[in-house]
Amino acid sequence: MRRFQLFLAATLFSCPAWAFDPGMQMRGANFSDACTRATESWISFCNGYVQATVDSLSVGDGVCIPNGATRTDLVTAVERTITASSQLKSINSFEAVRLAMRQAFPCP
Repeated sequence: MRRFQLFLAATLFSCPAWAFDPGMQMRGANFSDACTRATESWISFCNGYVQATVDSLSVGDGVCIPNGATRTDLVTAVERTITASSQLKSINSFEAVRLAMRQAFPCP
């Protein structure tokens, strides 16, 4: 009986279906909605989300943020780009932000 319990516990705790829950992912539409709220906590959330995305960019991503651009400039451009695109609103918000940045701040 002890072996069965150990086997059952090992099986249940190693199940990859529980390691990834798509319901926990935010879509571009959720990002757009959050970033149009005029409360300090949501403004801070959007600033942090965009900063995290900027921090994840690499040279090959095709995003060239101009010198002097503020975080407000970035959040505003990204939010407007996502809000105007049904495609960006329907995908994962990290990808939507990255693609919106590429569209708003393309490299020459």
